[in-house]
Amino acid sequence: MKKYYFAQALVLFAGTIVAFLSVYDDFLRFYGAEGTIFKIENCTYPNPVLTPCFYGAFAFLAAFFWTIFILKKEDSNRRMIQEKYISWFLTGGTIFAWGNFIKLYLDYAAGSQIGCSGAPMTIPFRTPCFYGATLFLVSLAVSWVILRREWRTTG
Repeated sequence: MKKYYFAQALVLFAGTIVAFLSVYDDFLRFYGAEGTIFKIENCTYPNPVLTPCFYGAFAFLAAFFWTIFILKKEDSNRRMIQEKYISWFLTGGTIFAWGNFIKLYLDYAAGSQIGCSGAPMTIPFRTPCFYGATLFLVSLAVSWVILRREWRTTG
């Protein structure tokens, strides 16, 4: 079972890296255009603190640390309880991420060439928003596999 928990941690770690690299790029772009990180209104690009990617990055980080916490538990019943909770958290993260991607896609279909961070995009499927949504979905799928296998083992 530990290999499934490790796989989940690996997917969440990848999501954390992708999201924080995106936020880092957003901050560099924003600072380059505005000369500060504290400006909120009348900006060339949206302040990264106000973008979904910023919050998604911290959700990935929290889920990654939570998975490490679960991975270290020896009692399978306690692991399963924590996995149920993180499954709900990942469900919320997945809904949030795909909701943002769907909005981005609909804006693109309406003619917008601007991504959620204010950067130009050529196609929505090459945005950090899509990558984050996909990684949240994969981590949720791994969580469901873990719960099913844990339930078979203990149930």
